[in-house]
Amino acid sequence: MDAVKVGIVGMGWWSDVLATAMQGSPYLRLTACFSRSAEKTRAFAEKFGGEPADSLAELVAGAKVEGVILTTPNSQHRAGVETVAAAGKHIFVEKPIANDLQDAHAIIDACRQAGVVLSVGHSYRRHGGLRKLAELIKHNELGRISLAQAVFSKDRGLHLKPGDWRSRAEEMPGGCLMQIGIHHIDNLIYLLGSVSEVSGMFARLETAGEIADVAAIQMRFANGAIGNVGVDYISADKFSLTLHGTNALATFDLNQGLTLLRRGQNTAESVAFEPVDYLRAELEEFALCIRERRQPEVDGVAALQPLSVVLAAIEAAATGRTIALTPLKG
Repeated sequence: MDAVKVGIVGMGWWSDVLATAMQGSPYLRLTACFSRSAEKTRAFAEKFGGEPADSLAELVAGAKVEGVILTTPNSQHRAGVETVAAAGKHIFVEKPIANDLQDAHAIIDACRQAGVVLSVGHSYRRHGGLRKLAELIKHNELGRISLAQAVFSKDRGLHLKPGDWRSRAEEMPGGCLMQIGIHHIDNLIYLLGSVSEVSGMFARLETAGEIADVAAIQMRFANGAIGNVGVDYISADKFSLTLHGTNALATFDLNQGLTLLRRGQNTAESVAFEPVDYLRAELEEFALCIRERRQPEVDGVAALQPLSVVLAAIEAAATGRTIALTPLKG
């Protein structure tokens, strides 16, 4: 297939990460870029290629791009998507799809009405270790799963500065839960299915920004299992997920791999899995969905689910209640 011509909008550290992931892909070709900062746009174009645009309208005009990758602040997702969709261009938007359900539904509607692909960047579920966990579940290697425990910590909250959009409560409701914890929420939904109720706690302990830098939430899944997600934005990097089943306990750690402790045994065994560049995989899937006219794994409707859990956790913490969730419709 011919490589899909894409433009990146929103120049920052994450746009660089995604542009790097695309390099050398036969499915994608970076042809344009835009940021409100002309200086950042020029620097990005010099580093990664692509024609610098003076506006989003200019970037989506004509045939220079077929798809657009949006790495703008969360609150700008809706306006960006609506502009891109109206131009008939396909859209990959970073997670979360939006900061609230109203904007999320508007994004989904805009893409449906325009008949364009909408893919949302929940990337970790594509990691080889997570794919292997899903395979173990499918083949009943774990048995009935009763408990899931996930932790995601990074020290970025210690480096946030006032004025950084990621440090502002209005731009990042739920703080670290919305920024990084939402990944594990999506992972658990991918592995265990829909969530029926949520409770949560948040605190701001060290960051100079306005956002919560530590959070813990509890979820009950529709299948009866209970899940815990702990998030910390002010400590050493850790990404791990443990599933407790009646047959075995499985633990995936981003740095240490995947292990399986079978019931009745004292030593966990290492489980091999196929390595996957999960960032490149989600972007290449976006290109394939454009060419093959199909829906991506994480479309707008799928992206509503982890967002709804984050918002329910915020409400639960504010009210001291457990929040029931109803099945979402896109």
